[in-house]
Amino acid sequence: MSHFKIYRINHYDPQIIGRKKRRQAILYGAMYTVFMALLQIGLNIFHIDFDLLFLALLPPILGIFLYLHFRFKSDLKQIKTIGEIEFTRTTIKKRIGDSMTEYEFNSIEKIELQKHIPALSAGISEGGYFSYILKIIFLDSTSESLVVSDKPTDKRIKISILDTMKTLKKFIKPEIIIKL
Repeated sequence: MSHFKIYRINHYDPQIIGRKKRRQAILYGAMYTVFMALLQIGLNIFHIDFDLLFLALLPPILGIFLYLHFRFKSDLKQIKTIGEIEFTRTTIKKRIGDSMTEYEFNSIEKIELQKHIPALSAGISEGGYFSYILKIIFLDSTSESLVVSDKPTDKRIKISILDTMKTLKKFIKPEIIIKL
């Protein structure tokens, strides 16, 4: 059905990295609003010439934009692909390195999908996030957490991990929880 990359995050808790990246994305988006507000304040309240104001505000705001953009991109480049996960109608197949593990859906109690790192641009993801945390909880109370990509590895298929989980929800017995 669908194949997705499994990533290795160099941190003991990948959720902390996701929260930091979401804050950076919010700051990145808020910078545009601040720039426009400062431009309007300068024009309407202080009656400063548009060209002068634009040239005074552009370098610091552009510098902050570029700093955040390149920092975000460099952090994404440090994330390494370590394997692949495949979802079929009956199993989940996980390949990490040379080892392959197959999980039958009748041995799984619950599958949770949680947003992780937001995408910086629309080309990076299908569903708005670069990666998600996939937690598989088995009937014997053990669990496994994986950081998976949003985009499938097959270039012809344009279905995100979020859409895959929504589709699986219709076919399989285990409970699927999508935390957004």
